[in-house]
Amino acid sequence: MFDGLPGEFEQFVDRARAALSQEITAAKKLAAAARAETATAQATLSNLQAQTKSTQDQSAAVTNELQRLSDLAGIGHSIVKARAELKRVQSETEQATKALAALHKQRTEAEAKLVTLNNEAQRQLGIRREAEAAYADIKARVYSVQLGQRP
Repeated sequence: MFDGLPGEFEQFVDRARAALSQEITAAKKLAAAARAETATAQATLSNLQAQTKSTQDQSAAVTNELQRLSDLAGIGHSIVKARAELKRVQSETEQATKALAALHKQRTEAEAKLVTLNNEAQRQLGIRREAEAAYADIKARVYSVQLGQRP
């Protein structure tokens, strides 16, 4: 009567463990991908910030040159071009900052999911231990009944 119960229980536990393991693995991969994307976004942001600084320095240099050489034709065009470049780089910096914030949020969510899955895995292990203890108790009682003893 109870002969198939341990095997079925073990199969159930193995399937549950495999499913949890897959979920944990997927969450870890998602967290790793989010960290990689965050690092890439941070590198891009640093690059854009450096470009912004460089463009601001160039813009300041062009402005100084304009004041010094205001009688030269075409200098106004260079200033307009530098300002347009500065605006473009600032726009890219803003976009990169938003992307970084989104990746940070995604990473936080993935890490929270990982914690939840780890907690569920621990809970399932506790359930398994309780079931194994109950099974051992039932098995001991069956043996004692088979030997004609009372528990």
